[in-house]
Amino acid sequence: MNISKKGQVLLFPPPDLNDYLIVVSPPIEIKKETKKLNAKLNKMIGSEGNHNAHISMFSQAWEKDNHLLERLKKAIADVNSFPIIINGVDVFSHGTKKKTVYLKVENPKPIQQLYEACKSELKLKKEFVPHLTIEKNIPVTDFEKIQNDLSIFNYQCEWVCDRITVLKFNKKSNSYKLVEEILLK
Repeated sequence: MNISKKGQVLLFPPPDLNDYLIVVSPPIEIKKETKKLNAKLNKMIGSEGNHNAHISMFSQAWEKDNHLLERLKKAIADVNSFPIIINGVDVFSHGTKKKTVYLKVENPKPIQQLYEACKSELKLKKEFVPHLTIEKNIPVTDFEKIQNDLSIFNYQCEWVCDRITVLKFNKKSNSYKLVEEILLK
């Protein structure tokens, strides 16, 4: 018997939903450089990380690829390509237990406008701070090993954002797979 979260009996089972991640991906040469930063950080803290550089905009669950893709294409139909400038390193704190080291977006407004276009169409509620993660969820005890020398992770680059990337989570491989890249104007 299917029961809803509110304890109601459901006549039809809920649809199977897929988890999607919508990102802005930098060019391959920038991915290679940020992978080096990730490897350096993980060597310093004695961990193994393998972060694929991107700017996460949002994640959302949908039943079918085409439903999400149609909504995204409608949302960004009038959005033009724009430059992204990365300059500087900073840290997010996740309570008292974990930290994320990231590269700062020097010109966040165009990415925020892209997110806002998606937000209204897809009814997103989360706030968005554009950033390019080097490593996330670092335990504070490990972070203390690098906190006094974050400048070694500083990186400057620039590219033209001309697309968003739609990824779908594959439960069997426990990883995201490319669904489509949607071009901007």
